[in-house]
Amino acid sequence: MKEVAESFSNSTLVSIASAGHETIFWSGCAWSLASQFVETLGVTDTQCTNNPGVPWPAVGRFPLHARDARPAESDTSGQNQIGLAEQKVVTAAVAAATDAEQRSLVGAGDGPGLRAGTFHTDYGTTALSTTLTNCAFATDVIVNGTVTWGYDNSFVADLVVTGAGTAGGSLHVNGAFQVPGPVGNFEVTGTLGGKRVAVLVPEG
Repeated sequence: MKEVAESFSNSTLVSIASAGHETIFWSGCAWSLASQFVETLGVTDTQCTNNPGVPWPAVGRFPLHARDARPAESDTSGQNQIGLAEQKVVTAAVAAATDAEQRSLVGAGDGPGLRAGTFHTDYGTTALSTTLTNCAFATDVIVNGTVTWGYDNSFVADLVVTGAGTAGGSLHVNGAFQVPGPVGNFEVTGTLGGKRVAVLVPEG
């Protein structure tokens, strides 16, 4: 963008935190500044550019196996019993759910999991409801279950996890998705291999 701006002698380049490539549609700050420019041919107050809008981060890793994923963090309650290997499984399972949800927002609501399986999304009046069928973000972690993303940005998932990379079990994911500001954490509870899960996974 800098190179494009420099090719116009009277241009002004304004960078906006977390605006994404479809800037006007995803950032209220960008919408406001663009309107200001159209009306006045200038931009004066750019303070909003430093505040993150709705984050749409790229996935940091596409792990082929769960062992290659980043591990979830134990929450501060001290209730977590799973070790590092299963903490990586949690990350892979949550990624299967959020990947389906992101693609439902920009697509038609039906598609394949990254490595295997399928997802289907129903668009309701208050929420999106996505069903995962044998979805795999990592090849050795298979995820079945449902994800509900409310139009209030609430995110709840109930997932059954199986596959060669895990002892298996069920996970409940609770948090927020596509909200303005810094990325928070999903709270993930449940059991894997008969051990209690109480971990945190970034919402992005």
